Amino acid sequence: MDRKPVALGVGVLAVVVLLCGATIGLPMLMFGQADAEAAACEVPSLPGSSPVPGAGRWDGVATTNAATIVAVGRQRQVPPRGYVIALATAMQESTLRNLANANVAESLVLPHEGVGSDHDSVGLFQQRPGWGSVRERMTPTYAAGKFYEALVKVEGWQQMRLTDAAQAVQRSGLPEAYQKWEGDAEQLAALVLGLPNIDDIGGGAPIAPCGADDLGPVPVGPGGWVQPIRATVNSGFGQRGRNFHAGVDMSKADVRGDAIRAAAIGVVEQVKCDWYTTCDRDGHTRARGCGWYVDVRHPGNIVTRYCHMIQRPEVAIGQQVAAGMVIGFVGNSGGSSGPHLHFEVHLNVPPGPFHANRNNAVDPVPFMRAQGAALGPAT
Repeated sequence: MDRKPVALGVGVLAVVVLLCGATIGLPMLMFGQADAEAAACEVPSLPGSSPVPGAGRWDGVATTNAATIVAVGRQRQVPPRGYVIALATAMQESTLRNLANANVAESLVLPHEGVGSDHDSVGLFQQRPGWGSVRERMTPTYAAGKFYEALVKVEGWQQMRLTDAAQAVQRSGLPEAYQKWEGDAEQLAALVLGLPNIDDIGGGAPIAPCGADDLGPVPVGPGGWVQPIRATVNSGFGQRGRNFHAGVDMSKADVRGDAIRAAAIGVVEQVKCDWYTTCDRDGHTRARGCGWYVDVRHPGNIVTRYCHMIQRPEVAIGQQVAAGMVIGFVGNSGGSSGPHLHFEVHLNVPPGPFHANRNNAVDPVPFMRAQGAALGPAT
């Protein structure tokens, strides 16, 4: 996608002034770019108007609507992650077009940028009558405002996968469809705001104040080890009926999206999503494996494993990591009944990947206690 941050940043002001009939007089500076908050405007978008230049696959009509969505989010003081979720939702629902509906006669006489036919849905977010009148739903500022109004009521939405947060609002028949737009939405939100990366203001997934690098250091025990997350061990090591649980499961309320840290200095040996699971989405108990996981080899042929991450880990094979470095975020991928970290420790592991297995797994609880980094919510 072409990067045009200055033009698009200024475009936020342009589109809001257009939609509000030039009622805004005090633009707000953000990161050196001029843009403005969306007022409570109720004027449908003008057909063919494109005050914001196109970017990559998105033409001027789409980027103008994107600028409106972001501006409304800012006016409502929605965290930046919300802009990304809203943009991805509109990308899926309407390709960022204010759509009329062939089944809704009133919509066809209102300004629109295309015609759909999905039930009685209209507008950028394909909202149905319960969201407002036809005219309201075809007013981009109103439609975006209603989406944000519903989103912020979803408990834990900032820690959810994008598609889960969007689905909690939209209740689509294709609940996984929003996820594929996450990258595009992050890029377009950054471009509209005149930023090199949406992570710079914490809009990436999962949530972090300013990206993974901003999560900061954590205290490391005298032995050089640290808890991978602060959470309760709620499923222990050992035999589970016919199956062997080669690690422990750690969880707490709202654990989804929490940072997972390397337990000690080492080298990343494996970054993988098990081939027999569905990754980048929530798993279930009928699935198998770790989903997204990382293996780290530590001095003394010790290997630690971190399973069920929310998305592709933050590290690469061969990368050196320090104790406490963020390597990924808690999720629910693979064979999992809910968001948690499955944490394993393996001793005397022969050199090379794939040698950490149940035969050299040890109970992480006494091992970590002996390293001065006992597992659990307390330090």
